This record gives sequence, C-alpha cells and structure tokens, in this order.
Amino acid sequence: MTGKGSLRVMLQVALFAVVTFVFVSPASAIPAFARKYSLRCTACHEAWPVLNDFGRNFRDNGYQLRLGKDDTVTAEPGYWPVAVHVLPSYTYTKVTNQPTDQGTKTLGSGGVGDASIDLLMAGVLTPNISFLVVPTGFASDGNVHLESYWAYFSRVIKNSDWLNIRIGQFEMDLPASSHRNLEMTDSYLLYSYHPSVPGGANISAYDMGENQRGIEIVGHDRDSLTRYAISVFSAHDSLGSSNGLSSPSFYGHLQKYFRFNEGPVSQFELGVWGALANYPTQFLTSGGTPIPGSGSHLQSSTRYGMEANLWLGPLVAPLHLDLVYGHGKDKQDLFAGTADRAGTFNGGFLEAIWVPPTDLLHWSVFGRYDVIRNQNQPLIAAPANFNDQNQWTLGMKYTIAYSIRDEVALHAEVSSNKAKGVGDGGLDQRTDSIMFGVDFVY
Repeated sequence: MTGKGSLRVMLQVALFAVVTFVFVSPASAIPAFARKYSLRCTACHEAWPVLNDFGRNFRDNGYQLRLGKDDTVTAEPGYWPVAVHVLPSYTYTKVTNQPTDQGTKTLGSGGVGDASIDLLMAGVLTPNISFLVVPTGFASDGNVHLESYWAYFSRVIKNSDWLNIRIGQFEMDLPASSHRNLEMTDSYLLYSYHPSVPGGANISAYDMGENQRGIEIVGHDRDSLTRYAISVFSAHDSLGSSNGLSSPSFYGHLQKYFRFNEGPVSQFELGVWGALANYPTQFLTSGGTPIPGSGSHLQSSTRYGMEANLWLGPLVAPLHLDLVYGHGKDKQDLFAGTADRAGTFNGGFLEAIWVPPTDLLHWSVFGRYDVIRNQNQPLIAAPANFNDQNQWTLGMKYTIAYSIRDEVALHAEVSSNKAKGVGDGGLDQRTDSIMFGVDFVY
C-alpha cells in the first residue's frame, strides 16, 4: 500500500470515528465501579479509569470507605465483587521503512481486533484485608493468565495508615499507571525502553509498566496527600538467580500533594521514584542450555526520576497535567558481550487530561507526548541518536451511560511514534495507529 493510500485510509477512519462520537445522544450517568457503596463514578475517577484524589485514598485504604459498610457480610445480598471488562475495537496501523524480501516498504493494515477479557475480582475479605484477582485472556487462542493477584493488609500496626503490606503480583506504584491510563494504542516509552545494540541483544527485560511478583509496603496520611511505596520483587522474564529471592529487585516512590482553596490551581503534586532491576548474566548449563534458577553475576537495569502533577480548575472536572522525567542505565554485561560500555538514556512524558465541566462529565479529552534521548550508546560506533524516539497520542472518550451494574463508553484515538535509525538501511521508522472502539465493564 502506498503512503498516500495509507494516509487516505487513516483519514477516512478518523472521520468515521469523529462522526460516531458527535452523533451519540447523551444519557444519565451512575457509575458501576463502587456499586457496593452506590457511589457516583466521579467519586473515584476524574476520567474513567484514571483515579482522582478520593479514588487514590480508597485504593490505599484497601477498597474501604471505613464508614461501617466495608464488611462483605453486611453488604447487599446481591453484591458480588466481580466485573467483566472488554474493549471491542477497530485499529489501523502503518509502519514505514520496513525491510522485506521485496525491498523497503511501507506496510499498513487494519481490522477489528481479537479482544481479550479482563475478569476483575476485587474487594474486602474482612476488615483491613482486601484482595484483587484479574484473569486476562479468553480470546480465540484460548490462553488465560493472571495479570494481577494480591492480598493487601491495611493498618498492620494498630490504626496507623503508615504501614500497609501487599503480597502477590501487582503493578508498581508508578508516577502514572500503565493499567489505568486512557491511551490504548501506545505505552509509556520511559517505562519499557532499553538502550540497544544494532543487531545485538539486551538480557534485561525490565518494564516498569509490567506487573511484578513480590512484596510492597505502602504508607500514607489520612487523605493520601503524603504517601510512600517500597517494593521488593523478582524481575519479570528472568531465568532466575540462585538467591533467596530470584532476580532480587527494588522500587520506591514518594509523593506529596498540595491542595488550594482559591485560584486556578486546585491541586499540585511532586514526587520522586526509582527502580533497580537485577538480571543474572551467568548460568550453570545442561547440554549448553542455561538452567533456570542457577543464575549469578547479577547486573542492574536502573531507572529513577521525578514527577509533577497540576490540576487546573475544580477537582471534579479538571485540566490535569502530568510531567514525568527519568534517567535510565543498563550495565554493559546485560548486552551479552556485544556492547562496549553501559547504555544510558533520558526520557519522559507530558500527559494532559481534560474533563469538560458539562454534560454530566461524560466527556474526557486526552493527549500525551513521550520522548527518549540516548545519552551513551552501548556500542560506541553507533550513531549518537540511534533509536531516539518521539511519540504523541491524541484521543477522546465519551461515556454513553453509567448504571449501578455497568458502564459503557466510546473511545477513539490516534498516535504516532518515530524512532531514529531503526528502519531498513538505518532509516527512521514511523509507526502510526488509529483506533476506535466500545469500552465497557459489567
């Protein structure tokens, strides 16, 4: 398909998505997330599924309001802490400078995706002990895996919120959640990026956005305006080392929120975060194949940075700006002998979410700009800007209806990523996507 033909298809799809959004009739809204408590959706979300300050505090408290209605024994007989989430959608993707046996090509294709299902099970087992289990999959390939599963112990010491413990597989306490984000066609580059050697491999598979298996300690004040999280986990997709904790890794996050009663700024937040993921680079072998769990000579993949959040206008319907910066380093030995030195980079993103204060808060408009800039290439001879990336996303979401049982929304977005020098013959490669779908949970 030619570049002009691909652009024409993308414009046609975009026009169809916009027309679909414009002519949807508004409906009354009652959210479904907290049907146990009969709360409005806006009590916990500024833009579904992004949490607001009340939602963060509700999460930190282990899904408890602490108003005498948390115990499942006293809940309505019809209440059952299970929901089904699925997003049937159409996506068109175009990739430039793709090497093929027929030469350098621009490839484009689209279709309705083979959607998977999130089976969400979460709630309170007994006061101050809560849980979350999320089986994901159930698509045509028949695969199902546990995306998340954990138990959370609140107020471990008397009635103090400064010591809560989570154990299982869970999302790290990230500057911006990769599982509660609005964008569907891309991911946060900073979370998953690794320096690379052209034609070589990097042992580290650490992705900050992936759920990790381990233990997390969380502490916060009464309203979660000051909070911390410390996690000890086994780095995912590692063959494992011969330590008491396989591939022992660490993550920490500290945040402080400030609220203002007057002026255009309603809330401001500052935070610092850091991660150190260890991967073994030497193994005992059997027939030349590494033996899982026998690894040694751990080498680190580190990430650390700062964040700032700004809420303009009322917290119920804000313009929310989120700025995150990070520095990353992968040690030389993680490149399995193909690198001259450690690889380092800087990156970050600016994300904006706007909830117009009209129409019962049905609308949300969002966008994000991500950048990656390599500082030291692992291979000295590589171009200094090899795999530098720029990525942008624009989208909108319209919630058609809420009820005490379900929630349904139309979702449309367009995104583009440009990576330097990774295409055929060292050319830049651009990946463009457009998506629209129906996002619902029941």
